[in-house]
Amino acid sequence: MFRPVELDRPLRGELVSLRRRMRSLSQSELAALAGITQGALSKIEQGIKDCTYEVQERLALALECPVSFFYQAEREYGAPMSAHPMYRKKASVPQKVLDRVIAELNIRIGHVRKFLSAVELNPELPLPFYDLDDMGGDPEAVANNVRRAWLLPRGPLRSLTEHVERAGCLVVHCPLNDAKIDGVSYRIPGLPPIIFLNKDQPADRMRFSLAHELGHVVMHAYPSPNMEEEADRFASALLMPASDIGPELQGLTLEKAAYMKPVWKVSMAAMIYRASDLGRIDRNKAGYLWRQMSIRNFRLREPSAVDFEPEKTSVMDVLVRNMVEDMDYTNEELAKILHLHYHELSSMYDLAPATGLRLVK
Repeated sequence: MFRPVELDRPLRGELVSLRRRMRSLSQSELAALAGITQGALSKIEQGIKDCTYEVQERLALALECPVSFFYQAEREYGAPMSAHPMYRKKASVPQKVLDRVIAELNIRIGHVRKFLSAVELNPELPLPFYDLDDMGGDPEAVANNVRRAWLLPRGPLRSLTEHVERAGCLVVHCPLNDAKIDGVSYRIPGLPPIIFLNKDQPADRMRFSLAHELGHVVMHAYPSPNMEEEADRFASALLMPASDIGPELQGLTLEKAAYMKPVWKVSMAAMIYRASDLGRIDRNKAGYLWRQMSIRNFRLREPSAVDFEPEKTSVMDVLVRNMVEDMDYTNEELAKILHLHYHELSSMYDLAPATGLRLVK
């Protein structure tokens, strides 16, 4: 049987495992689809058994990818640092679902590396790292320093995504809803920080999730027991600086929170938390507001009348279009270098023609 020259080297079993997990298949399920024993598949994934090209084709067919997927040079990364405490909170989510998400994020990281091989990102804003111990253990102080480093004006932040991207981070919207994950972030040597956000979450939650993940990027080099709470406090202070929003939160009511939501672009719930943290409402008033939120079902879905549009990313779109328009790759060629079938490529990225924005190389 014909075997492409570029595949004339050992198959990487860990990539068979990665793709299997992305497809939410067990070893026994994939083995049955490929017509081999589970023991044989286990040995292939462990790298202790080679397989014929015919078996590789059957594996690729079952996993809906080209055979070349199994020969990439990309390494596999584990769950991001911020995901470990998240796993404990998502006990109701099957491990298979979480494994699928981490596998897909790995594949997207490989794509980012290829996209960036053709260009160089030049951040316009600094992305400092702060040791919390040096900041008195106060995430709010870190958030205030980030706002100062970015020369942000007082008041509501118009587009957090724009500033995060200008600081050199990549923001990627992708489907994470089945895993009940709002966002995760990776810091990988040789790549800019990458923040993955659940594209199906409401705009207010997505914005807070982005601020939360930015907190991990600028504060957390290693996991810690309190890192999620610290990232929440950072996000709250970044989006709602105490000196700016504090007076407006005095005596907060649901009606006032609804009015402020499209201005500050945070949820009504986030404002109640912030008002309580800043002492602008007392414990009794906070309890009353939460009861009212529950009675009106606002804890499940805040009123649509005060919704605002989700923030749009730009850098990832430009990176993809750079490959197609500036580097003259056809969509089929782009699919080939990413080791995908075209239908999967088009489901992951917007391949529509650009309207004018280009990268300068």
